[in-house]
Amino acid sequence: MIRLVVVEDDPRYLSSLRLLFSSAEGITQAGAFESAEAALTAVDWNSVDVLLSDLDLPGLTGSQLIAVAKGQSSDLLALAHTVHEQRENLFEALRAGAGGYIVKGSTGTALVDSIHAISRGETPISPIVAGHLIEYFRHAEAASPDWEDALTSRELEVLRLFTKGHSYDEIADLIGLSRHTVHSHVRNVYKKLHVNSRKQALQQALSRGYLRL
Repeated sequence: MIRLVVVEDDPRYLSSLRLLFSSAEGITQAGAFESAEAALTAVDWNSVDVLLSDLDLPGLTGSQLIAVAKGQSSDLLALAHTVHEQRENLFEALRAGAGGYIVKGSTGTALVDSIHAISRGETPISPIVAGHLIEYFRHAEAASPDWEDALTSRELEVLRLFTKGHSYDEIADLIGLSRHTVHSHVRNVYKKLHVNSRKQALQQALSRGYLRL
């Protein structure tokens, strides 16, 4: 069960989100708040799996909330949910630790799917936002062909097992790590390979020589 905290300053929209997630399979609501300050006061972030936060909040911004909350729990997954798709907002949220960026206006089904996706180690991003990322990395790669981070030996070990179809729990048992640690390694691999699914990770790992068929 995914333990979710929602932060949204529009009370009507917050109410609709609470209603949406109250009937969403596999999700339980650990809190719903209208400000970052209220969430930080009330929530034990070590008991939360996913934070869904608007960015344009009164007082502390959503990006600031994400940074503080992740500082208290490195395993916390944060999803930015906002009307803004500008590059500045996007990179500010990503620098703060957001693992996904969903523009408001998405369907309820798409939003629920995004919560499940980020919990699986994927990176849910609205198409219009993905366009900004693609443009940025194209420029970055053109400027520096060695921009990518090398995978650590542990990340390679997790990647090999993950792309063979093993679950997080199976990988944890095989190499003696906690499920959360395995999840963190998979997130790091996704980030370094710039992918958001197991299939894409396999394709990139093969193309970069990390794996052999």
